[in-house]
Amino acid sequence: MITPGYSPTATERVLPRMALDFTTASLDSRVTVTRALNTATRVNSSGYIETVNANLPRFDFSPTSVGTCRGLLIEESRENICLYSEQLNQLPWTASNASIVNDAVVSPSNVQNADLIREDTATSTHYASTSTIASAAGTYTVSLYAKAAGRTKFRIQQTVTTPYAVLIDLTAQTATTVVGGATGTVTDAGNGFFRCTMTYTTSVSIALSTVIYMANDAGSISYAGNGASGLYVWGVQLELGAFATSYIPTTTTSLTRNADVVSMTGTNFSSWYVSSSAALAAVVTPSLATGTRPIWQLDDTTANEIIALRGNVANPELYIVDGGAPQAQLDAGTIIANTQYGLCAAFATNSCAVSQNGATPVTTATATMPTVTQARIGSDGSNFLNGAVRTLRYWPQRVLNAEAQAFSKV
Repeated sequence: MITPGYSPTATERVLPRMALDFTTASLDSRVTVTRALNTATRVNSSGYIETVNANLPRFDFSPTSVGTCRGLLIEESRENICLYSEQLNQLPWTASNASIVNDAVVSPSNVQNADLIREDTATSTHYASTSTIASAAGTYTVSLYAKAAGRTKFRIQQTVTTPYAVLIDLTAQTATTVVGGATGTVTDAGNGFFRCTMTYTTSVSIALSTVIYMANDAGSISYAGNGASGLYVWGVQLELGAFATSYIPTTTTSLTRNADVVSMTGTNFSSWYVSSSAALAAVVTPSLATGTRPIWQLDDTTANEIIALRGNVANPELYIVDGGAPQAQLDAGTIIANTQYGLCAAFATNSCAVSQNGATPVTTATATMPTVTQARIGSDGSNFLNGAVRTLRYWPQRVLNAEAQAFSKV
């Protein structure tokens, strides 16, 4: 809703008309969250993973800096196709030259339900694996939470023939490609656990089998076991996608976490949006720097009228469409995965500017302004941020370039 002839007060030149701070772990009553089913998780304020029921916001906290809220977690829909993600003593899991000790230690969920894969004394490979799952070509990511139990190195591998594998070193917190061009990550999950991932791409349909091999200090997966050492494992996930999303627990069947759809519509939007000569600012932490990653988008429910702050591959940008025609697409800098950044855009007819992290604004003097009726947060209806939104702010006037530069600082 645009109010003709609107003029900001002196106070509004300094203070935003609308401000959302998700790091307070509270939801403004004007914001609606929709997410079907009770299958989503988050890290809570105590640093542990817990389930969040349908249609509730996921305020995500740091597992290592307990009590620090990272903001509102917004992700696309994903499915965990690995069964019994927390019970490696159940089929389809089996062990070779190893045993599975069920519920051996407290997991990242603060429950004693992490299993121990314990090697035997054979001179061979020692591992736990799933039976095969017929899967289509595509990019997949395996993830699991691991804690050393005498072994600090292990291999995540997918399939036995034509494998994809990475070697994980929990001490160095590294993931090294072994075969198949697979890549990996190691992230501290608190209390001695690390979330370890492997991402790989197959161009053909394949029978997937997740294998967790113990490795000796030299990184070899074939060695003489000592009958005692091994690895604590919990929360195994296999998903179709180029990165790991938040944990989706499974038992007898695969499970889908639906997308987080967050919006401000009707009077919840028009109560604060009063002029398209305005400024938007945001602070976010994206999980990746690929694809289209909206921070927030103002539109008319179509793709014809858009004002958006978003990530476009590795570029944070202001994107404006009016009457179905792109008006501005200003690249403000560079996005780094899992790294917080601030972005502020100021815009009016034939006068747009955007700044990232206090840098000199990028500008254009050619643009018409769209008519918008709602705000989407962390999504454009098809693409999702896949990260945490910390703060959002709106000023009902085209602030000065120097102000936009200042407002983009984190």
